[in-house]
Amino acid sequence: MAGKTIARYQIQSELGRGGMATVYLAYDPSFQRNVAIKVVSVNLQENLIFRDRFEREARLIAKIEHPAIVPVYDFGEQDNQLYLVMRYMPGGVLTNRIKEGVLTFREATRIISQIAPALDAVHAQAIVHRDLKPGNILFDGFGNAAISDFGIAHLSAATMDLTGSAIIGTPSYMSPEQVQGVADLDGRSDTYALGVILFEMLAGRGPFQAATALSIALKHLTDPIPSIRSFRPDLPVDVEFVLSKALAKDRELRYPRASELALELRAIADTFQGSETPASSLARTPNNNEGIATEVDVDEESRPAFHSSNAPGLEEPQAVTTSNSDRSQNLYTGKAVSPGSIGGSSRPETRIKPSSRRKLNFAMIAGLGLLLVIVCGSLGLLGTWAGLGLSGLFGRPSPTPTPTPTATQASTIPDFVPFSDDFSNPLGGWPTIQDAQRAYSYQAEGYHIFASQLNAKPWAKTSRQDGDVSIYVDAKPVTESTLSYYGLLCRIQEDQSFYYFVVRSNGDYGIGKYKNDDFQLLFSEGWRRSDVIHQGMQTNRLRADCVENTLRFYVNNVLLGEVTDPDFISGFSGMMVAAEDSQGIEVRFDNFLITEPGQ
Repeated sequence: MAGKTIARYQIQSELGRGGMATVYLAYDPSFQRNVAIKVVSVNLQENLIFRDRFEREARLIAKIEHPAIVPVYDFGEQDNQLYLVMRYMPGGVLTNRIKEGVLTFREATRIISQIAPALDAVHAQAIVHRDLKPGNILFDGFGNAAISDFGIAHLSAATMDLTGSAIIGTPSYMSPEQVQGVADLDGRSDTYALGVILFEMLAGRGPFQAATALSIALKHLTDPIPSIRSFRPDLPVDVEFVLSKALAKDRELRYPRASELALELRAIADTFQGSETPASSLARTPNNNEGIATEVDVDEESRPAFHSSNAPGLEEPQAVTTSNSDRSQNLYTGKAVSPGSIGGSSRPETRIKPSSRRKLNFAMIAGLGLLLVIVCGSLGLLGTWAGLGLSGLFGRPSPTPTPTPTATQASTIPDFVPFSDDFSNPLGGWPTIQDAQRAYSYQAEGYHIFASQLNAKPWAKTSRQDGDVSIYVDAKPVTESTLSYYGLLCRIQEDQSFYYFVVRSNGDYGIGKYKNDDFQLLFSEGWRRSDVIHQGMQTNRLRADCVENTLRFYVNNVLLGEVTDPDFISGFSGMMVAAEDSQGIEVRFDNFLITEPGQ
């Protein structure tokens, strides 16, 4: 269209093209300035409902004045084509800046701080952008950021909602409620997208990666948020909290206003004493969400490796274990067991658990209605072992406060469940043992492990060996203790080497391994702390992922820690408690579950 005119505007060149519009650079002779003209696709302008909406909504958008909103100068129709005339932004799109290298924390904070108040301004007018993404954040000639496409995104979404034909948005940035097709979207959906953009500016990629639009959309519904510091260890730890609150699956848990997110970022930036890695030296993943697109653009980036750290070992433990060949009140002898001496040929009876099914129904993208049913069948197989060990599992380093995210409502249980137990059957195979230091028992509300003396650390494990697994359990302390801890074990070896994932009732947590009579805490700083952990005598949903060389620890569906370690590739799974003060600790476990990926 170069050389042609639309109304008085002289077309110079094409700036970008999307699914429902093309943007041109044009010259306005009346005001002697360059402008951008967005010409709506013919198939949309022929929709009578859209024509009516277009005029009303364009007038409304044009009235909203904010320095961080690309203003609409004019609109109209020519030769059966609808068009919007907007301010020309010569600084380009945020997408291109991310491609050049991930942004420093302070630069990302500056951009968020500029556009967040603009979102609040339009949300106050009951307007939701619905398609906020880096391609819709533009820069003027002075480097100031502004949001574009409020009119197009809102108009198209309103029209599509009336006709029932589609959900407008880009899967990489859509909020969970937007993916589900919730009718009453509000500003918190845009706040979610703003959180995704913040993550992408800092990491060079979005939080969720997949090969298809459908898969990306599902991840927004189900997957916990990865740790930003797995990609950028130079960032302040408080950024984790901000991102998880902005990206909460439940919109009631998000920031109610975008400017509150920006306010917390600025407070962190003001007190941040660390030096950031220069953007040019940080690896990034290509992002395909470039340009002026206003409908579905899909990122198909690969997932980079995660950062990990190691720590020196702690004191050597003693360990005792026993087979559960009968279900009478067996006693531990209390003597040390040398590596390789764990055994027992008998096997507890097997039991079959009924299937549990979780169904998720939602509308999907671009005219597709999607009904997804995630079926989690579960079979309780084989039995369990019990042991006493871990007497030196942790020293008592000073806790390192790590503000962490508000819990999200996520569930990522895959289809194949080889083992589960809700502990409703007292003959389920877990030990029922008691002595002066420890006790195991089935009770009405779950399975209890009690460490009754200081340094007692009883544990129980299944008698099935697994490779790559996720292990889940609901755990609730029933006695008060600040220093004592409890959690999950995976890849327990015959010589009692293993990985551990544990929490304290004061909010501390840790990931580590035991190998060659030596404990190693895999967080270099020692214990970390998180507000996600329910403190005191409250239930916490624990999840340990042991997949290839990656170990991840989730509490209440939020990813708290992630490390890599190559030592153990398979083994038994289990639960443990550890008394670190004289009153001991008793913990009730329920809904123990093992899942295997890729089935």
